[in-house]
Amino acid sequence: MRPTDPEERAAIVRALQRLTASARHLSDAFAARQGLHPTDLEGLLHVMQAEAQGAPLTAGGLGEALALTSGSVTGVVDRLVAAGHVTRRRDDADRRRVLLVHAPEARSVAEDFFSPIARLSDAVMDTFDDAELSTVRRYLEAMTEAVTAARRT
Repeated sequence: MRPTDPEERAAIVRALQRLTASARHLSDAFAARQGLHPTDLEGLLHVMQAEAQGAPLTAGGLGEALALTSGSVTGVVDRLVAAGHVTRRRDDADRRRVLLVHAPEARSVAEDFFSPIARLSDAVMDTFDDAELSTVRRYLEAMTEAVTAARRT
């Protein structure tokens, strides 16, 4: 199952590096337009993803995701709230907890900016069958876990 062609493995690594750099440039452009620090944008992405998965983050959870101290994450949250991208909401199940949610009015800002890449992404995915997409997803998830683990060491 392990690919043995070293040139193919190297080509995949180079492609992943180019994708990472290109995605970073796109993210940086959005952050600059919104007056956000790149860490703020990363925080916003964590908030959006957690909410989409039905498990909104607390500030502490965001701090863990960003590997920031509580003081630093407070600054991130305050900037995201001030910019109108995130709101704080009391947890209905535990009123002591404060959850971070993507502000509804900020959704259209992100959709306007990222719609072109979403359409391009859909067009690229349309060139793959379900089995290939499953393999791509599995690879990207495994690589994300590997990079996250490397960051912790």
